[in-house]
Amino acid sequence: MLILSILLSITPGKAAFASLFIPGSGDLMLGEKKRAAYFLTAEAVTWAYYFGFCWEEGKVGNSSENFAALYASANIQGKDESYFESLENYISSDEYNESVKEEARNLYPDTTASDILKERRDYIEEHIYTGENAWSWQSTEAAKKYHELRVRKRDFGQKAVNMVGFAVLNRLVNFFVTYLAGERVSVEVKEDEIKLGVRF
Repeated sequence: MLILSILLSITPGKAAFASLFIPGSGDLMLGEKKRAAYFLTAEAVTWAYYFGFCWEEGKVGNSSENFAALYASANIQGKDESYFESLENYISSDEYNESVKEEARNLYPDTTASDILKERRDYIEEHIYTGENAWSWQSTEAAKKYHELRVRKRDFGQKAVNMVGFAVLNRLVNFFVTYLAGERVSVEVKEDEIKLGVRF
């Protein structure tokens, strides 16, 4: 009977802790159905938007990559984000490669030291795009369209991140509301009676 008494004891602290895992669950424990409905609805809507934004991010991302393959002859297979950023910022791989060489000269200034010159060459070889990885946009309009697609992709990605932040906020608000506004409800089970206690 002691174990049952402990299990049936519900406090705002316990309910608030439950709300950190599933918003609204603590309010249900305290019998606050309307408040629970609010936080549970907010949670469901938040994750619905999150997955929706993630889906849109992937969809627009795929569209931008296919667009680059079609209008810039870019090899999009197995490429990381830096490759697609370079496609967005440079009209061609030749232009990009020139910027890499300029950066290499700044990192490894002109010198007669063979080790420094080797490091410069290695840096260039590591960062430039040549051969099948080269690209060239057919027009500035096409490059601009690609940039717009990339902006849309990042926008959806940021919105998805914002939804995660909102989900965290929903839990924190629910935690404090449940803890501060919830009453202590306890059920004490004895051999011949069940005693219900409420403290505000």
